[in-house]
Amino acid sequence: MLRPFLLFVGLLTLGLIVWHIGPENIYDAAAQLGPVALLVMLIPSFIMYAVEAYGWRATLGPSAKEIPFWRVLLIRTAGEAVNMTTPAGYVGGEPLKAHLLRKHHVPMEEAFTSVIIAKTTMTIAEVLFILLGIALSVWLLGGSESSGQTVPTALLSVTLLALVTAGLVFVQRQGLFTWLLDFLRRIGLKIAYLEAREERLRSLDRAVWGFYRHKRPAFCASTGLFFLGWIAEALEVYVIIWYLGGPAMALSAISIGALSVFIKSSTFFIPGSLGAQDGGNLLLLNAFGYSDVTGITFALLRRFRELVWIGIGLLCLALLGGRQLQFEKDAQTTQAMVPDTFSLPPLDSAEVACTPVLRKAHFWQRNARVSLNERQRNMLNRVLDGFKGNLTAGKWAVIAKCSIPTAQRDIKELIDQGLLVRNEGESENTSYSIAAQ
Repeated sequence: MLRPFLLFVGLLTLGLIVWHIGPENIYDAAAQLGPVALLVMLIPSFIMYAVEAYGWRATLGPSAKEIPFWRVLLIRTAGEAVNMTTPAGYVGGEPLKAHLLRKHHVPMEEAFTSVIIAKTTMTIAEVLFILLGIALSVWLLGGSESSGQTVPTALLSVTLLALVTAGLVFVQRQGLFTWLLDFLRRIGLKIAYLEAREERLRSLDRAVWGFYRHKRPAFCASTGLFFLGWIAEALEVYVIIWYLGGPAMALSAISIGALSVFIKSSTFFIPGSLGAQDGGNLLLLNAFGYSDVTGITFALLRRFRELVWIGIGLLCLALLGGRQLQFEKDAQTTQAMVPDTFSLPPLDSAEVACTPVLRKAHFWQRNARVSLNERQRNMLNRVLDGFKGNLTAGKWAVIAKCSIPTAQRDIKELIDQGLLVRNEGESENTSYSIAAQ
């Protein structure tokens, strides 16, 4: 009941704003814009979508590197359209993105890891962008009456958002789903769906932790690209104000764009931020000296852009859905001709021990979602293929052509993940073997 009520209040608020300013005044301002101007106004948002798709791509694992960029862009655009049109707010499209990646031979764990990391880096970049906008607004507006209350309130809210984001990153590094399961158990609550998937969730935690530990350059690159995407939002502000005949300034555009993002993020609980986003943009442009007509026309033009991209996103979803049907038909045909090694049913220990090929297939079936580097994967295959002699850190270093400290680090990670065990009764030249599955 609450969401329909908020939607009604939002529509009523927007209607009152339009009535107060005058529909004819808004029409006169919008009528000056031709189709060319509307197309030009969409260019910054296209840049934003493209740059943010690169930001997401930076978090993808090796299995997704073969996916063309344009396909990644289609998937992300489809997911963002779902984010903007479903009651789940700005997270509803994230599982869809992972699902669409999965259909391009990307393991589900790798797909969900990229979605979680990309959402985190995008939020970090958003906080930095808003902080930049607040700093610029303080400098540009100075001690004006309009900034006396707005800026401190925004600064406090963004500080809280930054703390929540930092807490989320910390929890992810410790194990988000592990923490959630442990917390639910401590309060005596067990959710059957989560309990049945505990191993997969813990494996996903390990993959996220592995990304933070081993792929810091990719994390920083993703954050930087998303920040550039937010800067493109400021470019859109500049273009719209310029076409509306107002004095357009780069620094003001950045500040307005950042504070507009903050208003939208703060009113996520209202469907489409209807009314709140539009009224907030009106007050924001008033604070920077623009007229009511310019402010509300600016807000409505941004609504127009949102509707255009929702339409494009749904079209992308339809295209991907059509290709998906063909993909599933091809997959069913292939599966009918060739058995899928990784779809083998669980094998009992006697069969696995008797047949090295089945033992290897069983091992990778159980551990397909574990995040491994290339050295670790190659060395595990060597051991599974019948490695002669004891596996030690020294032999690992020679075969993998790496230093002994690197070999020791690789081995320790495999032990932590339960893939290798130390052989008992050895004090020197410790050897290792595959853990019992």
